[in-house]
Amino acid sequence: MNVQELLLRYDLSSRAALYTRLKVLGFELAKDDNDKAFATPEQLVHLDQLHEHIKAGNKMSTFVRPSQVNVVSAKTVQSSVHSTEQEKAKKGLLTEQPTVQGANAEVLLESLVGVIINNLNPPKNPLEKNRALKECEQENLLLTTKEIEEIVGRKPRKIQGESYCIIGGWKFIAKGKSGNKTLWGVEQLKLLIKRYFVL
Repeated sequence: MNVQELLLRYDLSSRAALYTRLKVLGFELAKDDNDKAFATPEQLVHLDQLHEHIKAGNKMSTFVRPSQVNVVSAKTVQSSVHSTEQEKAKKGLLTEQPTVQGANAEVLLESLVGVIINNLNPPKNPLEKNRALKECEQENLLLTTKEIEEIVGRKPRKIQGESYCIIGGWKFIAKGKSGNKTLWGVEQLKLLIKRYFVL
């Protein structure tokens, strides 16, 4: 997921806000063959968790940080993103300004209820979630919104102008309806790493 998609996903108004979150998590974005920065599926899981933490009204500084993740790309052992915004974020010159533009009461209430449910029922083991989703992908099963929420802990919401959403390294594609329920197909996102051979 590239930087622009990340800004839309987390409703952030600037790259600086995104890089502040990456700094809190101790992550550096990988780069593709076109030198464009992107987040890996593993990083998305932690970014989603931090986003939910912030949406629940908590400060970034109180988020329990995961261990450092090293990203291997085709060009470097550990890639890094060098930008003015990131350098400013490292020096602590930038602070994230929370925004609720475009958010309506229903979405905010739904998010709050989701956080409360997650706190009452701790999330499932990540391996269990991934096994369940892998099985659904292999069997070409269509899941309802509620079934996806039960597996991954949050409702799928389509990216604006698209028929899919991405949650924790998985792509959920709206395939149709059964009554008033949306049916979703499941696909695992693949991380493409090109291998270069020296002759």
